[in-house]
Amino acid sequence: MSTASTAPPSHNLINRLLSGPLADLILRPWYDPLALFGVVRAYMPVSRAWAAATAAEGDPQRFLQALGQPRSLGPGLARAIAETRRRGEIHARAEAEWRDAAFGGGGADLAALEERRLACADAWMRERGAFLPAHVLRGFEPVKYDIESNADVQAHHGARLANLSIAFAGADDTTGIAASRACRLHGRNVSWLRAPAGPRGGEGPAWARVEHGDEPPKGAIVFCHGIMMEREHWTSLYDQSEVFLASEGGAPEGGSLAVISPEGPGHGRRKLPGLYGGEQILARGLGGILDYFAAHVVEVGRLIAWARAKFGGPVAVGGVSLGALTAQLVVSAARHWPAAARPDAAFLLTTNESMIDVVFRGSLAGGLNFPRALTAAGWTEADVQRWRPLVEPGGSALPPERIVCVLGTTDTVTPIAGGERLAARWSIPPANVFRWHGGHFAAAFSVLRDRAPVRRLKAAMENS
Repeated sequence: MSTASTAPPSHNLINRLLSGPLADLILRPWYDPLALFGVVRAYMPVSRAWAAATAAEGDPQRFLQALGQPRSLGPGLARAIAETRRRGEIHARAEAEWRDAAFGGGGADLAALEERRLACADAWMRERGAFLPAHVLRGFEPVKYDIESNADVQAHHGARLANLSIAFAGADDTTGIAASRACRLHGRNVSWLRAPAGPRGGEGPAWARVEHGDEPPKGAIVFCHGIMMEREHWTSLYDQSEVFLASEGGAPEGGSLAVISPEGPGHGRRKLPGLYGGEQILARGLGGILDYFAAHVVEVGRLIAWARAKFGGPVAVGGVSLGALTAQLVVSAARHWPAAARPDAAFLLTTNESMIDVVFRGSLAGGLNFPRALTAAGWTEADVQRWRPLVEPGGSALPPERIVCVLGTTDTVTPIAGGERLAARWSIPPANVFRWHGGHFAAAFSVLRDRAPVRRLKAAMENS
């Protein structure tokens, strides 16, 4: 892939860095082992402590109970627990004000409230860094495993496995989707959607952010995030919506898209008490993975149907990492959906056709001892294989020329061999399969450096 970029300057610090000249040094094979080490050995353990502190509401003894790890409490750790509570309370008030303004009407300055909400959320999320000194002295575990039993998984998902045509039913039901007021942020028109959660998606509502430029969008893309990626709660998290919002000139590939960014189950506003964003997917083993896809695939189908009615034109589905695994399931499940919920194109960024491959041979899962945790809970690989039809794509609802893939040549998180197998099985044209010389994280960022895959997607949507 080329490294040419014609994107306008970004308001996002991470995006500016990764689309600038330093990115040529960063987005290389050396970057991924370092990034993976940081995620597994630092970010996730301090997130575990932060989640325990959030559940403890300032009580050190409740923190130790929630942590599930006996340890002494020094003054630094006690301060981190108290500050986590304080920042969490500030965030909760800002979130409540924002919700009232966004969905309750009135004349409040929604853009200002959104800036404040996001700043408070970011400050709360960043407080997990205060747990790093305690982690260095005595490490926190990255995941608090509570693996769901085979019998419970059967009770929750057995009927879906027995009849795959209804495994992701209800994807065209847009009943209950409520749109917020819109506001202007960083040169974009921004609003939010609040909708009923999908099956096994938790009690709270599902959420999505909707963004588009000033020109009428030529279509839309529902783009799903990766695990632990919570854009609604960080001020400078990697913002992939920019590559779809940009209008780069020329037709048909120059048109801007509306971007719909859903918040996956167990993330952001939807995270469970005592867990950090994304932890429940891993902590509950296969049951967590099955629940995530059961809910989110259906939710994405509903967003596709909503976007088609709202914007007209073609609607694509896409995602990165876990989001790509979700998007490819949407492409497969859509064979059983009404036309309104079926995507017109797909954009798969760092994907793998085999969830089993990711779970048992992926470097992230391996670094977290996920296979060992499954084995300790009584699961065998053969047990997991039985559930493949609910976590891995079958056939495709799309013509091959409307699917675009970006793969990392040294990806070990969603190993590239599985992405290559999917491209071959779905007969995706070679011109639609882009390979970045680097690993999982570098390839995920690569579209900031090379917009060719996005241009290819836009062309496919124009021709749908």
